Amino acid sequence: MDLVFTICIVAAVMAVIIGMVFVALKLINKDGNATTKYDERQKRVRGEAYKYAFFAVIISNGLLMLTNIFGEAFESLGYNIFFVPIFVGIVVHVSICIFKDAYIGLNTNITKFMIFMFFISLLNLGLAVRAIVMNELIVDGKIQPPFLNLMCGSLFIVLGFELLIKMFIDKKED
Repeated sequence: MDLVFTICIVAAVMAVIIGMVFVALKLINKDGNATTKYDERQKRVRGEAYKYAFFAVIISNGLLMLTNIFGEAFESLGYNIFFVPIFVGIVVHVSICIFKDAYIGLNTNITKFMIFMFFISLLNLGLAVRAIVMNELIVDGKIQPPFLNLMCGSLFIVLGFELLIKMFIDKKED
């Protein structure tokens, strides 16, 4: 009975989060559409960025396997280690897209998008700080799931700074 209740609660929370993301996407885009529109050049650049991100994930996975073969270097990370290559791929993809003007869609309101990124960063970093304060980030020498919140919050801050740098570069060129 407890397992069924837990599964129902998790499913309900996931449904609410998915709904919130859908509403946020509709609010971020200027035309109220949940999908972002890109021109042909942006689509081509995004395709190339996906290719480089894929190779970055493969290479970082290979490096992690090699370091794990030759020692227990990342034992304290637990299953969090599996997310490191994913974050590497995201950084590669988004960085390429940002600096080649293929990240922000034709119908995206950049101000609302930046506010949304800032909110996601604060939410994740807040959860990580809570875990640090409650001594729940590291338990028995193992890094716990809130570490992913720390990684995600940091990732959004880095990408937000990249967007600001790109906006500054574009203004300077004009």
